[in-house]
Amino acid sequence: MPERPPVVPAGPVVPQTHRAAPSRSYLWAALLRCALYLGPLSVAAAAAEPLTRVAWPVPMATFLLGWAAAQALTCTGVSVARRAGPSAAARHVGLGFAGVAGLWCSLVWIAPPAVIGPDRGLALVIGLGGLGTLATVTAALVTRAEAAIVLWSLPCWALAGITLAEIKPVGTLLPAAIVIVVIRAFQPVVVPGRRARRPRLSPAELRRGGGYLVIGASQAICVGLVWQAGPSGSTAPFWLPLLLAVPILEALIGWHTRQVESGLDTAESGADYHRHVRGVTLITLTGLVPPFAVGVSLALAAYRLPAGLPGFADTQSGVLGLAGGTLLGGVFAITYLLAARSRTGIAATLAAAPPVATAALPFLPLPSSGPLPDAVAVLAATHLAGLLVIALTAQPADPPSQ
Repeated sequence: MPERPPVVPAGPVVPQTHRAAPSRSYLWAALLRCALYLGPLSVAAAAAEPLTRVAWPVPMATFLLGWAAAQALTCTGVSVARRAGPSAAARHVGLGFAGVAGLWCSLVWIAPPAVIGPDRGLALVIGLGGLGTLATVTAALVTRAEAAIVLWSLPCWALAGITLAEIKPVGTLLPAAIVIVVIRAFQPVVVPGRRARRPRLSPAELRRGGGYLVIGASQAICVGLVWQAGPSGSTAPFWLPLLLAVPILEALIGWHTRQVESGLDTAESGADYHRHVRGVTLITLTGLVPPFAVGVSLALAAYRLPAGLPGFADTQSGVLGLAGGTLLGGVFAITYLLAARSRTGIAATLAAAPPVATAALPFLPLPSSGPLPDAVAVLAATHLAGLLVIALTAQPADPPSQ
């Protein structure tokens, strides 16, 4: 099995060849990553007013480009950091996001006003701010600077609180806060020092990075599908279960990875190791079933609401939005868990299944209840398929050498 540094979920998690080395508690690592993800969320909350002045494809396209790039660059950046150090890894991430930023500028330049809104300059700034925020998260993961970036993101959290409390407009304070965090995240590149040569990625590493690119793009598209299918683009019902599930699922994936690695130290033989992995997988499956059960229950409850209920349509859509967010969180967890166990190709296929199936539904002779019910049904089917795939791939990709 290919070697890897300490676990970095939300990016690549690749099993290692040698016995598990001591590292930070997986619970602490999960909490730290969740705090790191609050940076982009706080920026989005603080930019609520400017976001209302651009068309919805602007934040959606920004998220699609940024999230896909973050997944691929985290995967390849971990390999670069392992071989050439944090400076080369930060430069690798910076060059990747610089290319994405150039692509965004080109898209804003050629896009019609109906797609980006009346203010082309504002759309450009919003996109660059979102990409910069996701770049800081990626750089923090590959350089192992998560705690520092969380601290430097506190001004963004404060601006989000000011915006939500409607105390006063944040104005140019938000762009300034983003720039400060970007500079800190790419400190290994900004501060003069010894420059390590960026190593050439191997074909296997490029394929793995391509798999994570597909995973990231597919996840962003799924978010857009459920978001836009909801009532009047409402985000509250959709985001709530997804946000609540992130810390739990991060801890579950971290526990699974740690337990599989610990089997390398405790197993007396290859057969013992396989039994250990199967037991860990069974416990993990038990933890992944509740999102599926809750999501399906919410979807069924949405269709059992009394038709005479005031605001019936909006209530039903809200409950379906909760179901979609719950199922989507489970699909995310299953995808990352498969990738963490070196099943990147399977994970990418599973992640791409909901967007592909949703695009194919209008051309199939099947009844349709609308975009949101169709999205929920596709996510439920994908979640169930993912549970079966994890159960069928319980054996480790490569047995440990004794």
